[in-house]
Amino acid sequence: MKDKNSRKHPEAWADRFKQLRADNSSEIARDEFILDLAKSLQEKEKAPLLWAKIENNLREEKQSKAVTFFRPHLLLRVAAVFILVIGTGVLWQKFSAPQISNSRILSKNTLQKVISTEKSYEAAIAELEKLASPKIEKMELELMFLYRDKLAIIDEQIEQCREELSENPGNAHIRRYMLAALQDKKETLQEIVQNAI
Repeated sequence: MKDKNSRKHPEAWADRFKQLRADNSSEIARDEFILDLAKSLQEKEKAPLLWAKIENNLREEKQSKAVTFFRPHLLLRVAAVFILVIGTGVLWQKFSAPQISNSRILSKNTLQKVISTEKSYEAAIAELEKLASPKIEKMELELMFLYRDKLAIIDEQIEQCREELSENPGNAHIRRYMLAALQDKKETLQEIVQNAI
């Protein structure tokens, strides 16, 4: 009753079972068929060298990963070269950058001298403004407006220099402009005091 074809092909099992029912075979024959079928399902086919194949596949995967790790792709090489170039450039710039010259930033002693000179100019200007204010009022209108405009422009320059110096007090260029503006204001006020007699 055992049919090897019925074991391998499920369609054959179904056909064989239908035939047994159609022939009005005894229940015993049908039960034997079902038991044979169940036994055939329980038998496991052993794959030849299954574990050996799995081990070989795993070994090949590890080897291919190792090869990939030691031979980086072109993109990784380009990125590494790029990082090296940038790093070298930054280091070169850091160590070869010229030091800020002393002419642009004043030393502490020089800065103190310049500040004291500015204060002496400011004190002289305050005294001259007291003397010049009444004399400006007595001038002719055109001359008065010219002097007021000139003094307003000088005051604006001084204020801009003070703003810049609040951020960078040691800047020699701005200190020079500040001293020049203070000197210009002092000379203008002296001119007003001397000529308005």
